[in-house]
Amino acid sequence: MAHISGISGRNSFGRVAPRTVLVAAVALLAGAIVRADSSRDFPGDVPDTFRLNLGGMYAWFNTDVAFQENLTPGGPIEGGIDFQDTLGIPSSRAGFSARGSWNFAGRSFVDFGYTGFSRTASDVLTQDIDFGGETFTANVGVGVKTHLPYIDYRYGFIKNESTQLGLTIGVAYPVLQAKISTTAGIPIPGGPVIGVEVARTAEVSTAVPLLGVQFDGKLGDRLSGGVIFHGIFAPVHPYVGSIFDAEAHLEWFLTRNFGIGGGFEYTKFNIKRENENSLVDFSYDYYGPRLAVIVTF
Repeated sequence: MAHISGISGRNSFGRVAPRTVLVAAVALLAGAIVRADSSRDFPGDVPDTFRLNLGGMYAWFNTDVAFQENLTPGGPIEGGIDFQDTLGIPSSRAGFSARGSWNFAGRSFVDFGYTGFSRTASDVLTQDIDFGGETFTANVGVGVKTHLPYIDYRYGFIKNESTQLGLTIGVAYPVLQAKISTTAGIPIPGGPVIGVEVARTAEVSTAVPLLGVQFDGKLGDRLSGGVIFHGIFAPVHPYVGSIFDAEAHLEWFLTRNFGIGGGFEYTKFNIKRENENSLVDFSYDYYGPRLAVIVTF
């Protein structure tokens, strides 16, 4: 019986050992994959749970705006006004730019950002300008403002210490404003002439869905580079149009928690708001370099 039992024990070991070894190997491999996929470091040993980029962008602009009120059904639609060539607004300007991300679970990120510009000018017109149902003839003040905040969810299909590739879905809230104003003198009987501002402001501001892709790769010790594409074409009544944003960037970390970054960005808006009796149409883009300091942990 002892001899038979010994043979039985060897057979049992022969059946169980390969299975045990296979299960252990699979468990170790799965653990390694999970550790790589859920890494909170990028690039290399730089922590990447929360990252904030703060800086600025110097941009060159193209600004064309159409604004009509009291439209007649079937009546003519006027072309846009080139705010730079016609009204003398600066064609380049520095603005504020910020980016951030939070890796809150595994491959899941929340990204957010903001870019904003403000440009103004005063000019004596050489021709009459019709804008928003008002005719401006001389001594006008001009202003253009841009605000582009966004927030999105990013899922990292590839996520480890050397490579990140993810798709994003979220929302942007563009605010585009173009204003022309002048001061009209109104005489008061028996009193002085009082200056009253006459102004027209074209504005579009609405939430729009945003889709994108983001890729980053390790280029060296604490050095990474990547590209981001955001864009969508979706009508949100009474708005129709599109936003497209593309960016290439480099980031170098002097320490594990502090770095500097630079890149080049191009953003284009084609957004129109049309009601029964009014029309606002922005054909607007900007492009230029961006610099930032980076804090990450």
